[in-house]
Amino acid sequence: MDGSRTDRPEHRTALIAKELARYHLDIVALSETRLADKGQLSEVGTGYTFYWSGHNTDERREAGVGFAIRSDLASTLPHMPEGIDDHLMTLQLPLTNNKNMTLISAYAPTMTNQDETKDMFYEDLESVISSVPRYDKLVILGDFNARVGSDHVTWEGVVGKHGIGTCNSNGLLLLQTCTIHDLTITNTLFHLPTRNRTSWIHPLSKHWHLIDYVITRKNDVRDVRVTKAVCGAECWTDHRLIISRLVVRVVPRRRPQGQKMLRRLNVAWLKIPEVAEAFRKELEYTIRNAIADADADPEEWWTKLQEVLHATASQHLGPLKHKHQDWFDESDKKIQDLLTEKHQAFMVYQNDPASEALYHASCICLSSFCTFPLAFAKATFLDFGFPQLCYADQNDSKHFYESLKTVYGPKCVTLLPLFSSDGSWLLVNRKQVLDRWIEHFEGVLNRPSIINDEAIDRLP
Repeated sequence: MDGSRTDRPEHRTALIAKELARYHLDIVALSETRLADKGQLSEVGTGYTFYWSGHNTDERREAGVGFAIRSDLASTLPHMPEGIDDHLMTLQLPLTNNKNMTLISAYAPTMTNQDETKDMFYEDLESVISSVPRYDKLVILGDFNARVGSDHVTWEGVVGKHGIGTCNSNGLLLLQTCTIHDLTITNTLFHLPTRNRTSWIHPLSKHWHLIDYVITRKNDVRDVRVTKAVCGAECWTDHRLIISRLVVRVVPRRRPQGQKMLRRLNVAWLKIPEVAEAFRKELEYTIRNAIADADADPEEWWTKLQEVLHATASQHLGPLKHKHQDWFDESDKKIQDLLTEKHQAFMVYQNDPASEALYHASCICLSSFCTFPLAFAKATFLDFGFPQLCYADQNDSKHFYESLKTVYGPKCVTLLPLFSSDGSWLLVNRKQVLDRWIEHFEGVLNRPSIINDEAIDRLP
């Protein structure tokens, strides 16, 4: 990326990383890097790590591929990106559900290269594609120096309905490879303006073409939300930045685990003389052996002593078991007494509704309302009514039933009044109301027939 014979700014990795961060990109495939050998570089300020693969230092470097990965995402990778040669580089990204996504950064030979060079590149590309398991996701990104055209009928499933231009010889090689491996060129799937579908301008004809692609399996096309060219990215190249938004679930970074805390021991067992004596003898024996095997370092000796002491105590005492207080078990007798009194009061009410014992029992239960949970209070007052009953006069049981009427209202045992058939007067008497309902249903259901036989005979 940094060449002394170019007019591009030095240390362009930092400038490119700043552009990638501006577009919030996670993984970027780089083509035509022209960096020597294989290596990596971290841009701390922008948060990206660069990986590349190229020719040796003493060879002419005209190609080169690589990846730019967000640094926090790069730390979760199980393996570093693997460079095959200066035209192909692979990256494996772990996904959820025990799956992986393999990304391939590719740079295909140009039209001026010999046919043998092109065939060798596509043979290597097919070998890499075949090595990826079928159940893993596959994404191929890069500069293929090929035009695939817009013939979506002939290349159904490979080229979408929104391709651009015509196909050339390099494009034919790419289309054949995609057909063999059931791949789809996602750039041609979205209806976008021309400036968002082209990536490179020809230096002589000044025509815009599409030669940079994002390719996936046909089954994974549903994960692609959009693939488009971005016109505003400044990366000091004659190609536009191609962005593809995919919806995949990457395995989150595992948080570092702290030191495991030792469990608390049940020291109450030491009150038993037999247990305490056995623990003392075992501890003396183990400490004597530990001191004999330990080195002269005090820190190491202290660590060894801690381990021996806790292991021996765990064997004889065991871990401390927390016993949470059960409110119902602790207050079972009080609850049973109140329930018994409540049931007795209810039986008294069934035999004699005017009894004074019923009111006194209800007041006793209501006075305990503040010391028991609301669920038990509801069960206690189920047969007595609303808590406001406790404010009734204790010398007069009539206030108890007056409170019930105030809360629940009087019981309606009469029929609702109805208007007469002509609506002139209101029927209140029970017999009159029932007769009016009989009259209504007879008039609605038992109506005489009004069929005209002569009219039916005239029908064709």
